[in-house]
Amino acid sequence: MAARAIPLLLALLPAATYAFADTHPVVAFATYPSTFPSTKSIAKSADTPTILKTILSSDNVCAHGAVILVDQPGLHASDLRALRPDSALASTLGVASDSVQIPYLPRSTSHPFTNLSGSLAQRCGANVISYDPNQPFSAPEAGDRKYVVHMSMPSLEGLSGAARKNAMNALDADLFLSLSKLSLTFQNYVVVYAGWVPSHLSARQSPFEPDNTAHAFAAPSGGVLARYQLLTPGLILALIIAFFVLVPIIFGGISALASIQSPLKTEPPKGFVAEDKKNQ
Repeated sequence: MAARAIPLLLALLPAATYAFADTHPVVAFATYPSTFPSTKSIAKSADTPTILKTILSSDNVCAHGAVILVDQPGLHASDLRALRPDSALASTLGVASDSVQIPYLPRSTSHPFTNLSGSLAQRCGANVISYDPNQPFSAPEAGDRKYVVHMSMPSLEGLSGAARKNAMNALDADLFLSLSKLSLTFQNYVVVYAGWVPSHLSARQSPFEPDNTAHAFAAPSGGVLARYQLLTPGLILALIIAFFVLVPIIFGGISALASIQSPLKTEPPKGFVAEDKKNQ
């Protein structure tokens, strides 16, 4: 038992260490039912651009008045899990007609909507506009024209602990307020909310973001536990499994083997004298 458990432990640690490191989530929801493809078809894709294209590949997407693309640098799945159950995003997902949630996508250093917004606008015959949550929204002209609305949320890079949680709660409220403003203009809409990891190249490639080279090369702040510098969720999970599951199994097996007694050890018969037996 112990011989089998040790190779299993050694094989588990590397896989669990890198399981959730350098990942980001994608959340999509819509006011129109059956908007998104099945989860199986989405799961077949491996990279973020392909997954986003798959999510928005349905013809029903173009039936909405607007497709709202929201990006947030530094967003992790743990940030969304830390939100309260009655948060604005959780409540919105609860009443959405259709939704897709993918918590762990491979790290993407390029802007998730750089090429997608243009191709989507061309497919749906829509205009591409940008919306700044900190600025008043000027509603587009009324009519049958559709729109692809791009919105950038403030970055979570460099934040950790209580500061990161408080910032995420504030951004959740800002996102809900922004969507409420947009809903006054667009009654039917699709929202795709994606995280990504900026780099010195992605800032130059994105048509929505200014050059951020200095920030990309800045040293991480917040100590060795911030931004998964030392312990990742996968490594923590591996340590918990090792110390609380595999190690007790190993010690239990060793203890069971040590407690086994040989049945060959017997006591001599009563009245038996070894010297008399020898003289005979």
